[in-house]
Amino acid sequence: MIYPFQRFRDISIRACLVILTVFSGSAQAQTDTSHYSQVFGGARPYRIYLPANYHTQPGKKFPVIYYFHGNKGDHKLPFAGVPALVNDASVILVAWNGRSVPQDDRPYNIGYHSNINYPVQFKDYFLELVGHIDSSYRTLSDRANRGLIGHSMGGFMSFFLAGKYPQLVSISVNSKGSPEFFAGSPARHTLYQQRYMFKNFKGVKLRFQNGSIGEELVHLNTEMHHGAQQEPKLDYSYQAYEGPHQLNFEQFRDAFLFVAGAIGTPAPPPQRWHHADLYPNFEVWDYAVNSNMTTPGYIELNGVTKGGFTSQTRAWQPDGPPIPGTALQISTAPVYRPNATYTLVQYDKSKDSISTRNITADARGRIQVNTNGTPAIFGINAKNSAPEIVLADFNAGRQDHFLPHKTPASIRLRLLNRGGSASGKLTATLSTTTPGVNIAQPSIQLPAIASGQLAWTDASFTISANQEPPADGSSPFVKFQLTIKDEKGRSWEDEFEALPFFAVPSFNEIGIDDGDSEIYGSGNGNNIAEPGEKIMIYQFSHRTKLYFEDPYIVSETLHDDLQPDKWGDGYALSSLIRIAKNCPPGHVIRFLACYEVKEWKTIKRNVTWGTFSITVGQ
Repeated sequence: MIYPFQRFRDISIRACLVILTVFSGSAQAQTDTSHYSQVFGGARPYRIYLPANYHTQPGKKFPVIYYFHGNKGDHKLPFAGVPALVNDASVILVAWNGRSVPQDDRPYNIGYHSNINYPVQFKDYFLELVGHIDSSYRTLSDRANRGLIGHSMGGFMSFFLAGKYPQLVSISVNSKGSPEFFAGSPARHTLYQQRYMFKNFKGVKLRFQNGSIGEELVHLNTEMHHGAQQEPKLDYSYQAYEGPHQLNFEQFRDAFLFVAGAIGTPAPPPQRWHHADLYPNFEVWDYAVNSNMTTPGYIELNGVTKGGFTSQTRAWQPDGPPIPGTALQISTAPVYRPNATYTLVQYDKSKDSISTRNITADARGRIQVNTNGTPAIFGINAKNSAPEIVLADFNAGRQDHFLPHKTPASIRLRLLNRGGSASGKLTATLSTTTPGVNIAQPSIQLPAIASGQLAWTDASFTISANQEPPADGSSPFVKFQLTIKDEKGRSWEDEFEALPFFAVPSFNEIGIDDGDSEIYGSGNGNNIAEPGEKIMIYQFSHRTKLYFEDPYIVSETLHDDLQPDKWGDGYALSSLIRIAKNCPPGHVIRFLACYEVKEWKTIKRNVTWGTFSITVGQ
């Protein structure tokens, strides 16, 4: 596939200011120049550093590192020692300009709702700039030789772009990057919380440079660090620096040497991967997704192998509901025999139905699938091909997805064989990286599963979730890793997340907004949850984020607050839920809930958890 940046071929404007810095072997260490951007419709400046041997070895090609500045910055990287680093590492360094228009101090068209003012997206400009650099300079233009570094808002962009384009980037450093922003267009933008997005980074080497106590974003960024620690098999390393929220030369040098030392030797493309994207159309690892999605949210591809994938939409990460009315068109990578016929196995989770049909690869070896935004598992297999066992569902304790807290619980699995033949007898092994969660007898024996069949396991895992709920915004979910092997030595991997129903004190000062505020809820305004009403639930004066599994809650949306603090980073989320019109009066709904407050000076989230129940109509 030809990626979009390869389609851009622009005219470079070279008659720009050239800064001459003399060092051994080269008279031109850095150049401030520009190129014509089709994305922006005008000239875009950048600074480029060429190593000394770029001029003395005219046939040599070089890796490229891209640097993304922070708030109020621009492409003029301020450190005098950069040319020597570039020269010693024998790489090209490009510092881009992240301002949508020259007079903007705030870069990248990201932030809170009021900060997203332009339809032009820097994810598109990144592709264009890479295409310009690769066509204008002697570069090694594969992902193995392309790395990213960013600071603050640029650190957010470094991880954001590496996670969006893992097929184009092999290594990324985020230095004190903001942990969460809204991103997208003014008409459609979505909250991107980095702590939930590390699943996008299979095949990418990461480093996160955090601050220490006293640095403005240290607490919010520690939440992000915890998210990285929970992601299995993530190629991730971590550093913490004393001092304020600034990038000094020592920190830049550490980031640069980390990228320069690893560039050219990337992890191979993953054989199994996940991706969540906040744009309605995207390409990743040679798969293409197109949709009609116009509301904020995500499209996910999970557990992608040659044998199939899972698709779904989510209104938010990591546990948002599907987005109604979404139509998806998914085109696979060209990994199948051209014009050959395969069996497509499709499990529709919302309908609990499974179907099979024939499907034909196109002349390039791609297969196209059309589906909606509800969770669906697809298997693509040739006749008599190997089995492929994947997780379709699980339940715990009360026959729902909550983990009982501080008491042993039994987890049962529902497995699907989406492959082309029956498995042998199975051994399933469960593990977790979440501290405080214990698994008794982590391996169970299971019978064989025929091709295209679903099966609940008779045996179960006994789980004890003893951890305390997070006191900050760190993820409360337990991540489980599942390994399944059959008697013929074949093995498969899968994963799932479960939320403990934490044994925390009850919220006893509950208030219900069902329209009396004329802002959030809608109903008759009598502060009683009744059938058909949309409600927000308060503990004291705090809006709550709700977790529940109840058939009579038919929708949930999130309200976001920019809580006051020194910088205004980090967003508080609260739930608006709608009670079904057919909910019987007297029905009791139980909730796990939390709310957060922020510390002004330290920008620290303090999260309080509680449980409560409401009775509909009373």
